[in-house]
Amino acid sequence: MPKVTLLICVHGDRQPLRRLLEKSVDCYDELLVIHDGPDFEDVRSLVVERGGRFIERPRAFSQEPHLPYAFGEASNDWILRFDSDEFPGSGLKNWLSEFRNEREPASTVSGYYCVWPAWNGRRAITKHWPSKRLFLFHRNRVKVIGLCENGPQPDTIPYKLSLTLVHEPKGQSHGLRNIFGKPRSHQARVNIASALLGSPRNQPTWRYNGDRWLAGWQQVKDHPILTGLWRLSVWPPRQALAMLLAGDLPRPSVFCHAGIFHATICFEYWRQRRRSRREGTVV
Repeated sequence: MPKVTLLICVHGDRQPLRRLLEKSVDCYDELLVIHDGPDFEDVRSLVVERGGRFIERPRAFSQEPHLPYAFGEASNDWILRFDSDEFPGSGLKNWLSEFRNEREPASTVSGYYCVWPAWNGRRAITKHWPSKRLFLFHRNRVKVIGLCENGPQPDTIPYKLSLTLVHEPKGQSHGLRNIFGKPRSHQARVNIASALLGSPRNQPTWRYNGDRWLAGWQQVKDHPILTGLWRLSVWPPRQALAMLLAGDLPRPSVFCHAGIFHATICFEYWRQRRRSRREGTVV
């Protein structure tokens, strides 16, 4: 039977983490919580109370740089990765409980996708889209570059489940206010652009030793303006169509989100690259 480590990276978030743990009983065998920076809300006591392991790490302003380290610290190969403001719906919770009592999946199984509905601050406004949230995976069948907004890349196509991972952040999970009004979003743009000025070898990695970035990020590095314009113009209609095909009502604030956000990353990288060249920094 597969053993599962529930991995959560947090910066504070004691109360949503408590909700997540209450709603994830019987979903995992080990609890591992990584704290991004000093523990200012005494998250440690909550984790210890639940029988988990708590590790405080230097501030990185996002969870992804901690993932390679966390994968090495996990006691189990199967990683259940939730954010503190998420929790499994009843169907997904039952599936996870059954997964832990079944035979080990075949060696060709890298992981599993689930549905991850958009949230408007009060309620979920999609039911079936997006349906490619990698929530459970085998750590030796994924590759990771610890770059903000860059999740694990599975070796094989994950199985897609029509089960829901509930995402209920304090505010909207999408929209212009999310992109331009949150300090965390600004920090993400700056951190991604700064990292892309260098090599992926300069970042924490897991099972990745290439000199080039993954294709999507390499496109930003090679052609930032063209890539930004492409994502700004092509991604929104594609995502609107995907929402329609999934059976959800396309909402501009949702289907435009990724294209606009990635366009801002491209512009920020272009800006930083110009500055580094003026200063004579080798890129």
